[in-house]
This record gives sequence, C-alpha cells and structure tokens, in this order.
Amino acid sequence: MAESAGRNAAEGRLWRMTLVAAFAAVVAFAGVFTLPPLDRDEARFAQASAQMLETGDYIDIRFQDRERNKKPAGIYWLQAASVSAFSDVKAREIWAYRIPSAIAAIVAALFTYVAGARLYGPGVGLLAGVLLAAAPVFAAESTIATTDANVLASIAVAEAALAHIYLGWREGRRAGWAWPIAFWAAIGAGVLIKGPITPMVVGLTCAGIFIRTPHFGWVKAMRPVSGLLLVLAIVAPWAFAISRATQGRFFAQAVGHDMLGKVGAAQESHSGPPGYHFALVWILFWPAAALLAPGLARAWRTRDAWPSWFLLSWIAPSWLVFELVATKLPHYTLPLYPALAILAARAAATGEAARRRLWRKIGAGLYLAVGLGVAAAIAALPIALGGGTVSPAFFAGALATAAASVFAARLFWKGRALAGAYAAAALGAAVCVILLNGVLPSLSQLAVSSRLSAAIAKAGLHPLRDGAPPVALAGYSEPSAIFLLGTKTVLTDGYGAAYWLARRPNAAVVVDLPEEDDFQTALYHLKIKPRTIAWIEGLNYSKGRHVRLVVYSIAPPEKNAAP
Repeated sequence: MAESAGRNAAEGRLWRMTLVAAFAAVVAFAGVFTLPPLDRDEARFAQASAQMLETGDYIDIRFQDRERNKKPAGIYWLQAASVSAFSDVKAREIWAYRIPSAIAAIVAALFTYVAGARLYGPGVGLLAGVLLAAAPVFAAESTIATTDANVLASIAVAEAALAHIYLGWREGRRAGWAWPIAFWAAIGAGVLIKGPITPMVVGLTCAGIFIRTPHFGWVKAMRPVSGLLLVLAIVAPWAFAISRATQGRFFAQAVGHDMLGKVGAAQESHSGPPGYHFALVWILFWPAAALLAPGLARAWRTRDAWPSWFLLSWIAPSWLVFELVATKLPHYTLPLYPALAILAARAAATGEAARRRLWRKIGAGLYLAVGLGVAAAIAALPIALGGGTVSPAFFAGALATAAASVFAARLFWKGRALAGAYAAAALGAAVCVILLNGVLPSLSQLAVSSRLSAAIAKAGLHPLRDGAPPVALAGYSEPSAIFLLGTKTVLTDGYGAAYWLARRPNAAVVVDLPEEDDFQTALYHLKIKPRTIAWIEGLNYSKGRHVRLVVYSIAPPEKNAAP
C-alpha cells in the first residue's frame, strides 16, 4: 500500500513538473526565433560570444577590439556552445544565442514549483510555477541573450535546495549530499554568470533565516566547507585565467566600475527613485497583480511559521538593496519573483485573496487596468511603428485580451481567487506569445539594423555572406548592426566613410543623416560618385531618435540589388 502511494505521488509530481516545464517553454520560446537582435545589451553579449568562436579565445571577453570587463564568462560560454551546436557563427542567427536563456527560464519555473511544493504543497507549487512563467518580465528575459534568465535559474535552484536542507534539519532527518551539492553548484554557476547577484540574494536569505534560527545545525547540514570548495572549483580557474589575461583589469573594471559604480550613481541614464521596483511589479508580474498584496500580508501575519519567514527573507532584504541602488532597470528584482509567485499562489489556494472585500476590489481593478493597457498596446504598437498595413489579427488579439482580462478580473472581484489565478496565468502566457511572436516582430520601424543587414546582403556586399570588405558605419553605431554585419565593421564619421569607400570600392558604407554633409563634402574632394543602394528609416529606440540611413557603394550593381 505504501509502495503504491509512493508511486502515485511520484507520478503526480512528474506530471506537475512536466506541465510547468511545458507551460514555461511556450512562454520562454515565444520570441526566440522571431525577434531581431535587440540593442544594446543583447547584441553586445551575442557579439562577444561570436568573437569567442571566431578567435578561439574563451577567456578574454571582447567587443570588437575593446575588452568587455563587465560580466564573467559563463553566459558567453553557454551562448558559444549553443551556436556551435545549433548554428554557425557566420550565420549570425540570434536565436541560437538565446537558447541558454530560454532553457534557464524553464529551469527557474521548475524549481519555483519545487520550492513551493516543499513549503506549502504541490498545488501551491504548481500555481507558483505557472504564475512565474506567465509574468511579462519572465517572458522578456527568457527570450533574449543576456544573463538574467540564467541568474534567475541559479537563484531558484539554490533557494529550493536551501528550503529542502533547512526543512530536513527541522524535521530531524539526516542530511544527504544531493541538495547541498545543488545549492553550492547553483551558487558557483551564478557567480560565473553574473558575479555577486546570486550569492547576495541567497546569502541575505540565509542571514534572515539565521536571525530567526541562530543554530549552526542547519548551517552544518549545508556542508559549507565542501560547498565552498565546489564554488572555488567552478569559479577559480577562469578567475585566475582572466586576471592573468587582462593583468587584473577585469576585476578592477567589473567590480569598481560595473558593480560598485551602479550603487552610488545611475549608469547609462538607468535611474529611478526608491519605490521604482514596487511601482513596476504590478505590471511586470501582471498575472499575480491581484494576489501579491494579500500574499505578502498573509506571510507577514504568519511570519512565525518558518515557510513565511523563509520567503520574506528571500524577498525583503534584496528588494531593499535593489530599491536603494542608484542604477535601476525593471528586471533587477526578477530573482525575487519566484518567492512572490509562491506567496501569490498561497494566497489564492487558501482563499486569503478573497477574505477582504477592499483588497479583492483593489486587486481586481489593478489587474484589469494593466490588462486593458496591454490590449491597447497590442492594437496601437503596429499602427505606430509597423510601417505598413496592420493585420486585423492584432485587433482581434487586442479585443480577446481585453475580454479575457475582464473575465479574470471578475473572478478576482467575486472572490474566486484560485480560478482567477489560473485564468490570469493562461492569459499572461497567451499575451506573451501574441506580443513576442506577433506584435513586436512586426514593428519594422524598430528593426533598423536587421533591415540594414538585409539591404546590404541583397546588394551582394555583405561581409559575412558575400565575402565583401567590412562595412563602414558613419553616425550609426548600434551593437546590433555590428553583430549582424561582422566583427570587423568600422565605426567612423562622414569623412571616414568617404575615404573608406575610396580605398575599398567593393565595400558598402552606411551614412546617418547628421553625417551626410561631411560625407558628400569628402566625396567631392575625392572625386567619387558612389551609387545609392538603399535608404533605411526608422526609430533608434536606444537613443530615442529617428534615423535615416543611406547605404552607398561604388561596386557595380548585382542582379538582385535594390534600384
């Protein structure tokens, strides 16, 4: 009988994990194959990974000829491995660089389920996993080639392992090796991907637990000596190699400029007041918007219970750090979303979200307001930035999103929080697919670099596809263009573009409108009359300005060239 019950439990756990993984995969892969390379971080990461493959140097991280001393090598190794397995570095297929992020996001959702199931049971774990996967910020970070989905996965694994270790100690069970190894391996992987973020979040969780339970028994159960040796084995070889390769510059710049520099002053205009992340969480975690407040309130009321204290220790200290740091980006608090998802799922499962009428109404109103805003964006963005005929499917998607938002909000309003949570998760996933697989790829006015690369390829002058000389860019220097056109792309001004063309008549040059006068003046003195290959107009969203690029060449026109 016991054996049958154990087998049924294992089958149920496997079924729930499969459901969470499949649900997360639908969201994580929604935009992987459809979105063009994004500026600026994604294109920088992808270009540096491409250069590793081109040079065979997997230690020194570079963007063109400049050292990229910001993040450790872990994410570049993962992207390089993905490209080697699924694509080719000359193809510059951005989807191949995104695969590690999508897989990491699925892992994060799975371990959110694992943590939630251990703390509050499988029903809460299941709902927490799908709520996290349906969050807009989860979808955004899982579909682009940056570090954040991988950091999220490392923290979700480490926190789930910590929950198992601590609960095992409380229950008097003998500590094994599996969960401590998972804990410390996740810490090491997180350090190798994004430096201090994973140990900071997990370390603050441990500090919060120790304040409540100042006993070294559970610390011993984590096997800290063996664990720290494992972290060193993961991190130290590359740390030694990069320090030697850059003569210490990597750590001086990564710690002194990239990390500590963000604390006191906002970098790259990414600033925000305290409360910035609190204001955004209702949008970025839209499916759980009606559940967050009651979930946090219940956790605070029941903070004497160790699961509540564990989750509060995961959320509160790190959230405070992110609010106080001067540099702010919306995704910084993503590592805390698994804990928020578990609290939200707990509030729905216990009926906490339905007990207080005022909270119920406020939560339903917040959810509906964001949902209607998303529906409006689905309809409006293609009109504003599509640059052509708008598909009726977008209007149908907007109407369906608005109607489904009203339906889910009504469930929250009437106190049917559990049904509302699953409806909100399903709608959240559907919206992510609509946006990432339909709306955003249709915004041609934003895809300046992709259109530029296609125009140069159509003329038979693409350095990677046609063996042409490197392209010179005058006034337009977005990393996505360098990624698509090749590592040797030249960044110059109008005069430089003219002289580049004079020396390399088979090359293409790209001139942004502010550089056009200098370019034409230099052409006059050089007595050169190039032909115009293409005009590319659009919005440079990184700088928030309209661009008009003209592609020139002296090479004779190919049969497929634009007129």
